[in-house]
Amino acid sequence: MLEVTFDIPIIKKLYPELNRCFGFTYDDISNELTQVYTKKAFNLTPEEKELANLCKSENGWGVDAIKFALATNENIVVTVPENFNPATIMESYVTELHNENLVSCALIFMAALLYRNRIKEVQISEGEYDDMQYQQYIHEVRPDMLKLYIALNQPKQNNGKNLITDIKIAAGGNSPILINNKDCWFENRLNEYLHQYLGVSNLKEAQKELDIIYGNKKVGNKMIDPTQSLYIWGTYQLLQNTHLKSTKKRVPTRPQANLIESYLRAIELIKTDDVTTDANNIRSRLNSFLKKYDTVEALLDYKTFKSSPYNIGGTKLW
Repeated sequence: MLEVTFDIPIIKKLYPELNRCFGFTYDDISNELTQVYTKKAFNLTPEEKELANLCKSENGWGVDAIKFALATNENIVVTVPENFNPATIMESYVTELHNENLVSCALIFMAALLYRNRIKEVQISEGEYDDMQYQQYIHEVRPDMLKLYIALNQPKQNNGKNLITDIKIAAGGNSPILINNKDCWFENRLNEYLHQYLGVSNLKEAQKELDIIYGNKKVGNKMIDPTQSLYIWGTYQLLQNTHLKSTKKRVPTRPQANLIESYLRAIELIKTDDVTTDANNIRSRLNSFLKKYDTVEALLDYKTFKSSPYNIGGTKLW
């Protein structure tokens, strides 16, 4: 693994644009910010002790580590895989943005967060466990639950006289087995489970959540890749504050699309064998996005993850 540092004052300066363009919040780097205080906690200078006293947590117990970090001139450390190469990434846009230092910093910073999120095996502290469980629920478990709910509650076919209630299950690549499901016993137990831990009311609600929040949204006949679309949208919005700004409102230009393609290829959001996602495709997608949406939140709805309203006081999310 590699460690990349970013100055907190620079991040704070970039924050309004990162938030507007990419939906970035300090929650996205909460672990990195927390480490700033954690590393100093037992060796604070008198000035830092005074600052810590001013950064109490909301309940009054202990120090709000994030608030403390944001009040310093320290830097954060972002852990990224070995293949993260800032120089190569900068080469993808430096010719066009040679005098746009803040935009360049923003693009490198967002690239670092992208690569950080690709790390599959990380050490998880006890304090991070609950959040990791929640992240697993909203990103992995809940979409599976939605698919299961939809499959169970589709109108049943009939074999002439009776509705077909059989359920076929295949697991781990093995041959499927057929469950008789007499009187819908298996189906009912699953629906009871989904009622508590998923908590949707009907097929329409489940399908809408799956389509909008979990990436089954389309532009034309093409599924939206949420991460790729986020970086297309965000980079375009950043470029609107540079000399590459398009003169026509909501009309991305060819130079903008070329730079976005180059950047996305450099950060591996466009695969090397992908010949369809080029500047023309990106420009077309941006045109579609900009006609329909005003913000990245509206485009992706990626901040509106849900949990079950019926799992009140539950100690488990699933």
